Amino acid sequence: MKKFTLLIAVCLIVASLCVTPSYAQESEDPGLVLVMEEFVAPSDMPEFWKVQSEAIKLFDELDFDMKFWTYRTDQNSFYWAVPLRNFGSIDEFYAQHMKFTEQLKEKGYDPAAKFRDLSNISQFVVRWNKDLSFRKTERVEGAEPDKFYEWMFIYLKSGHEKEAVEACQKYIDFYKGIDEDYPWDMYEVVLGEHTPCWIMEVSSDSEAALRTLEGELQKKYNEDFMKLWQNMIPHVRDIKTQKGWFLPGWSRFSEN
Repeated sequence: MKKFTLLIAVCLIVASLCVTPSYAQESEDPGLVLVMEEFVAPSDMPEFWKVQSEAIKLFDELDFDMKFWTYRTDQNSFYWAVPLRNFGSIDEFYAQHMKFTEQLKEKGYDPAAKFRDLSNISQFVVRWNKDLSFRKTERVEGAEPDKFYEWMFIYLKSGHEKEAVEACQKYIDFYKGIDEDYPWDMYEVVLGEHTPCWIMEVSSDSEAALRTLEGELQKKYNEDFMKLWQNMIPHVRDIKTQKGWFLPGWSRFSEN
């Protein structure tokens, strides 16, 4: 809860699903991300890394046209994030997945057998909220992704969304008025459990760098953050934080 007084309330992730939707431009819903969290028991982690690395290698050999970003978390799980052009693209993603599975079997690699007993998966869909996200400067095109990520899951009280938006806007207005930059992306869970839920994502080159910046801001603006927090806390049911590290070797977010 203390960290929330510094900000508010994460991408979950930015990439592109390369499918060709059959929907008109006006029906597209940019900013949607299908997030699959894969849970692995600590004792199974070495075998999971081996099997998953084999699958990624075959993915490249088959030159499969599907994009995703991958992260490992501090809770023995992995995030696989696949951006969607619209809700209809969920079906297209699973069709692509089934096609890939069949091609793997033809290569003698049976995913069902390889991953048996190694992991369990939960899924949800989020939408990027541009109005509740904040960034003073645009991202540099082609820049390397940050290495460290932190996601804050903000579970709102039912019916308090309007008030929470107003409280979040106060944070944005505050950050616009100071010299320091603390960018974040805000996502809303649109399909999944425990809604209403926002996910705030912050990132940096390292956890140490992020903590240093936050410490400096907290020391300088502690009283302001406490006032901002008082506006937000009546509308929040619970907050959970998860750390993660980007896995470029298991991600495919540009043309091979």
